[in-house]
Amino acid sequence: MGNDPNAAVGDLEKAVSLRPKDPKTLTVLAFAQHGAHRYADVLQTVERIHAMDHRGDAEAHYIAAAAAGAVGNLATMKSQLQMFVDEDPANPLAPVARKHLDALATRNAQPNSSHSAGPISAGSIWSIYTFPNSERLRSELASVDGTDSIGCLGCSPLANPPAPTPVRHELPSQTNALFTIHRAVDETALFLAVSRHGHMVNDLAVSDIRILDDHKAPDKILQFIPQSQLPLHLGLLIDISGSVQHRFQFEQNAAARFIDRVLNGPADLAFVAGFSNQVLVTQDFTRDASALQKGIQELKAGADGTSLFDAIDFSCRKLAAYPDEGRVAKVLVVLTDGEDNSSRRSLKQSIESADAAGVTVYTVNTTGLPAGLDTDANKVLQMVAQRSGGESVFPTTLRDLERYLNHLPDVIRSRYLIAYKPAGFLPNGKYRAIRVNAVKDGKNLRVHTRKGYYARLEAQ
Repeated sequence: MGNDPNAAVGDLEKAVSLRPKDPKTLTVLAFAQHGAHRYADVLQTVERIHAMDHRGDAEAHYIAAAAAGAVGNLATMKSQLQMFVDEDPANPLAPVARKHLDALATRNAQPNSSHSAGPISAGSIWSIYTFPNSERLRSELASVDGTDSIGCLGCSPLANPPAPTPVRHELPSQTNALFTIHRAVDETALFLAVSRHGHMVNDLAVSDIRILDDHKAPDKILQFIPQSQLPLHLGLLIDISGSVQHRFQFEQNAAARFIDRVLNGPADLAFVAGFSNQVLVTQDFTRDASALQKGIQELKAGADGTSLFDAIDFSCRKLAAYPDEGRVAKVLVVLTDGEDNSSRRSLKQSIESADAAGVTVYTVNTTGLPAGLDTDANKVLQMVAQRSGGESVFPTTLRDLERYLNHLPDVIRSRYLIAYKPAGFLPNGKYRAIRVNAVKDGKNLRVHTRKGYYARLEAQ
């Protein structure tokens, strides 16, 4: 759909004018209208669909329920969810819809409940599930979007980071000096993934790379090596909220196979954690693949609330806190639908935590909806990954999810580390933007790396 939801709506309205009685085209239009926050239009479109023979397109009612919930119309939300469940009881989203109906029934049984109580917020039905477009996610995106780097937003180092979300696992106590680029404090280390037409480039030389750090070329390149020669510290973060319950077992199995492939060095380590409205670490740092797989299987989906931003913040701090000798690649892989309804940390703060800890984030959307649908949840996952130098993928089937997780270890291992001494470096705690270009055989390559870092702040 591109980056303009309203333009996508216009294009689909033209398609509907050519095929006015095609429920599938109308369903896609309803989804686009929801992405553009045109909730009244969604309800009108779904009303048209309902008047037709729309067998196989019952999910239009689910989209209408989301639109009704976004404006606080609980009566319409309830009726649309009920139509969805009645028309397609075996749909993978039906268990989630039934949870909504149960929550609405509980809400209506409470004294002074209202069918038009205004937009629903965390603590009401949204504590079970947040639809992929919501005012909350839209607001979080607006706080970060439209900026070239997150540095101009905060413009301050995380010298005294706030406490992470409550968890059922304690972090090491040494958190006072986690957020440095490297122990060699006037050096900068970057991890780069370089591709051509979607294929990783594994034969780069340092002469193929051009770096601008704070708009200046480095004084000196100190090191350039493949990541495969470095220890890997990995966090695997899996959404266990109610919204993922219907596909959770398949995700667990795919994640277990991923863990079995990704650790192949004697110093490689990983931890496994699940998150709903809090983080649960089921296996702490180890290189024992069987222990990690057991940790994955111990996770149970169906918990209330989704605190994605808190979970990313926690995981990045945990990766930063682990003691290491020399350079280490820190990677976080997140399996989720991209929704958040109960975090205390913001999207911007979770991105800053990844940046400050030097963690590369790979986000995997598990809903089966393609990135082109451009939902707020999709945009959140893309932003978190791109700002850290990782990537965001949107497998459209569970088999695609399995194939990507099988491929991801190769993506991670195909990166390069480049360490350099930045020109004009001052220990002033300010954000330094980074630009990296790669050219081989006269052709520009695509580079994935983080956008910048905070300089160390010299004690006064």
